[in-house]
Amino acid sequence: MMLLLGLVLGTAFGAALQLSGASSHTKVTRALRLKDLTIIKLIVTAIGVGLIGVHLLDLSGWANMKVKDLFLPGMIVAGLIFGVGFAVSGYCPGTALVAAAEGKPDAWVTVLGGMFGALVFAFMFPDLETMLLSLGEYGPVTIHGLLGIQGAILAFPLGGLCLWLAARLPGSGGAR
Repeated sequence: MMLLLGLVLGTAFGAALQLSGASSHTKVTRALRLKDLTIIKLIVTAIGVGLIGVHLLDLSGWANMKVKDLFLPGMIVAGLIFGVGFAVSGYCPGTALVAAAEGKPDAWVTVLGGMFGALVFAFMFPDLETMLLSLGEYGPVTIHGLLGIQGAILAFPLGGLCLWLAARLPGSGGAR
């Protein structure tokens, strides 16, 4: 049942990406130049819905919040790889899959490149694991944990703020 729910929600998110134009390299470039904020509105909306939705699911018992350990060097390297890949291809992983489903050849190159990179890392990880983990692992760190409060107390107002901001941002007219 959970896999089916994941498939339905993933399909709905992919449809939202496609309908918003997020699979268009030109539209992504216009968003990054703050000329068309449609994709930024979609991202801020997704963050707001995700913050509220995940915490509601956790509170209701339908999900279990399990925070991965903070591993700073890994986050920095992954951020650099993601940033360079995004800059070169014009796609993030989700938009690349949507564009590939539309049959865009450059998106297929991005998807295949991401899969190849993941495969190379999977084969290299056993040899690198000890060295990488010795560089700085901090355990599960969360903002609400640092503040000593329940996650929902922070997530609901921040999620609401994201939804409010998304409703107020201009769309295709760009930033003023």
